[in-house]
Amino acid sequence: MNIVATFTIVDESLFSVQFNNEDTNEFRKLFRNWNDPEYLHRFFSKNVKDLQAPFWGGISVDAAIEKTRKDAKKMEKKLLSLAKSGLSLGENLSDYFMPLTNNVIGELEKDKAKGLAKNSWLRIYAIRVDKNLFVICGGGIKLTKTMNEREHLQKELEKLEITRLYLLNEEDDELDFMTSY
Repeated sequence: MNIVATFTIVDESLFSVQFNNEDTNEFRKLFRNWNDPEYLHRFFSKNVKDLQAPFWGGISVDAAIEKTRKDAKKMEKKLLSLAKSGLSLGENLSDYFMPLTNNVIGELEKDKAKGLAKNSWLRIYAIRVDKNLFVICGGGIKLTKTMNEREHLQKELEKLEITRLYLLNEEDDELDFMTSY
């Protein structure tokens, strides 16, 4: 898996990568999938056992689809709003994203943002380049306690590392936001 392009979502604030095996950037892909009832039905049907865990209260596939679509709409609106308002003195993306782990090492921190609904399973993964400057590299529906318990979330960990290394090593003209580093 390689990064083929970076895209500006909000100038000077929010960017997204596109991997060679995808038809669009990760930001657009996430919200397209999280608003697609057919995609969500396939996902939740495949992971119905996780939905039946006591933590989720045995929610049905149909209810999970509805919950996801509502939360995704709120999350997208919040991300775009924070990216724009953070260019001034308001609340910004750095207030919303948090380190993926407690072991933050070096530059280009791996971060996550959670959906806004109570007990949200939506996650967006990004690399923090600077205050209010993030590069989205993936996301997922996290129904288990850790990311290591499911293959689709392990893939997101790989994408985080691929993106971090790309940003550390790439001398791409599209990455002019890196010049401040």
